[in-house]
Amino acid sequence: MTRTGRTLSEYAEMGAAGKVALLSFINYLPPDSRLREAMDPQDETAEWFTTKKTNIILADLFDVFVSANTKKGRKAKQYPRPKQKKRIGSGAIPIRDFWSWWNGGE
Repeated sequence: MTRTGRTLSEYAEMGAAGKVALLSFINYLPPDSRLREAMDPQDETAEWFTTKKTNIILADLFDVFVSANTKKGRKAKQYPRPKQKKRIGSGAIPIRDFWSWWNGGE
């Protein structure tokens, strides 16, 4: 909603025109938007529209060119890549752990 500068309640106040505008906005969201990702988590094309993927490809190309121009027997230096951060909540937790957390850590 930050792209439109409106809230859902403002769209609701607009009536039918607001619903049409909101649906149109959703249909034309970029493929890497969080809503599109939530609507179709299996769609792998979204990552191709981000600079993250481009940076990975460029780093890989750099590594190939450096390796091709490195003398035999010497190890080619890889382009530095950012360290992966551990994503909190990236996996499912066992149900017994969930209920323990839900009940306040009992």
